[in-house]
Amino acid sequence: MRNDLSRREFLSTAASILSAAAMTGGSTNAAEEARVRDDDMITIPAGGFLMGTTEEQIEELAKQYHFHPSWLSGETPQRTIVLAEFKIDRFPVTNAQYLRFVKQARQRPPVTWRGGYPEEMANHPVVGIDWKSAVAYAEWAGKRLPTEAEWEKAARGGDGRMWPWGNEWNGALCNWNEGDEPLTGLHTTPVDAFPGGASPYGVMDAVGNAMEWCADEWSPMGRPMRGGSWRQSQPYHLRPACRVYGQWLNNSQSWCGFRCAV
Repeated sequence: MRNDLSRREFLSTAASILSAAAMTGGSTNAAEEARVRDDDMITIPAGGFLMGTTEEQIEELAKQYHFHPSWLSGETPQRTIVLAEFKIDRFPVTNAQYLRFVKQARQRPPVTWRGGYPEEMANHPVVGIDWKSAVAYAEWAGKRLPTEAEWEKAARGGDGRMWPWGNEWNGALCNWNEGDEPLTGLHTTPVDAFPGGASPYGVMDAVGNAMEWCADEWSPMGRPMRGGSWRQSQPYHLRPACRVYGQWLNNSQSWCGFRCAV
């Protein structure tokens, strides 16, 4: 998939979406229509949690999944991090929510909407989102991107568990590339399709489906992303502690999504 719409494709897609916005009142007025509601957020209590992975755990994962332990060196040491109370979106931002942003803030639609808004995927996570677009949405919604620490605590709880549901891998609890199938087209699923994969706090869809941007600056080359996506075929990539940095600050890929915090 190309990373950018052609000029003609973009103008056609944007024009159709903004035309629909004009017919329904355009960029309008009501705050409750222009913002994601607070009741779609979960309060994460103040306190400490175990962030990262121990060297022993990494050695075990390396043996089990046949990779070099140095691949996960960015996750050590495991340590206790204390955070203030915060709120985080229960679900990743969906296509339906992002459509409201495109209409009301007159923003560029994501590249994955080539040809028009995917009505049948309204409740799927929006993907094809670069970091700057994620920040712009969060600011428009009166929110921000979560930090890595906030995201990890929300996704795995305070006890250092390996996956949101516990320490045993269960591929039935998230959307991933089971069987390492060819990566053709989009493979997102509705954000509420895997209720059994909820974190201890009730945060949904934290691993698999869409990889999510965080706020921190990790590398001059990019920003951190968490959670893996529909593309991943190895469970160790789908752990909340797994760190990836994305270089697509002004660009996007079909697995890049996000959620917001306050």
